Amino acid sequence: MNTIKTVIIFIITITLPALGVILLFDGIFRLGLLSVLFVLFVIVFWYADKLILHSLGAREIIDSDNQTLFQSIKAQTYRYHEKTPKVYLYSGHRVKCFLVEKLGSWFIVLDRNLVKSLDKEQIEALVSYIIEYKKKGYGKIQTIGMGILSIILRSLYWFWGLFSFSKDSKLTKVGIFVSLILIKPLIEFILKISKTNKKIQGTFPLKSIFLQVDKSIIERPFTEFMIYHLDDETVLSDLIVEFLEEYPMLENCSFKESL
Repeated sequence: MNTIKTVIIFIITITLPALGVILLFDGIFRLGLLSVLFVLFVIVFWYADKLILHSLGAREIIDSDNQTLFQSIKAQTYRYHEKTPKVYLYSGHRVKCFLVEKLGSWFIVLDRNLVKSLDKEQIEALVSYIIEYKKKGYGKIQTIGMGILSIILRSLYWFWGLFSFSKDSKLTKVGIFVSLILIKPLIEFILKISKTNKKIQGTFPLKSIFLQVDKSIIERPFTEFMIYHLDDETVLSDLIVEFLEEYPMLENCSFKESL
């Protein structure tokens, strides 16, 4: 099912802009724009994981940076016959973690403050939950969705920043806001089909982490995100991070009811 959703996202994402280019332009300009769309399609397909990591400002860590975390990851991936993932930390705005997965490789991305707050039992519970998330196949579809949306947003930010000679100017933000209005149906479609809300069982040590999670953020309407662009105090690079944090993971955790 997740594979079908991924194919649908790719078809819709590439087809709608291509049809618009074919209908609105002609000659060499049309060919050039179609070539750009094809290149973007290839970039998303091959580098969706890199786009997400770059958009989050994530940095890779090694076992000497956090031995407890890596020992738990190595032990549990060995137990479940999974390939050991790379681990990245990023500076987020809330308690979050991500599973980024593509073409046989996968990464765990964790908020720095979250990692600092975990004890050994919580680390083991979190790693176990992430591996279960991967086994269910939920990471792939979310990775594609996040990758596509990352390149869409970053392209808009780059274009309007170039046009107005400042990435955080009022003109840039108004231009981005208008552009987002035009492509709002496409983005909402990608969000709807790529977000996963299936529940996964967590163990008791994970519950204290779960209680810190802001569950409302994953329900935030896209219109609210668009309006943030009109705020003079908004920093666009931070806004991308906040937007990607709307993708659920810990929010999908559930626990057995106590008797």
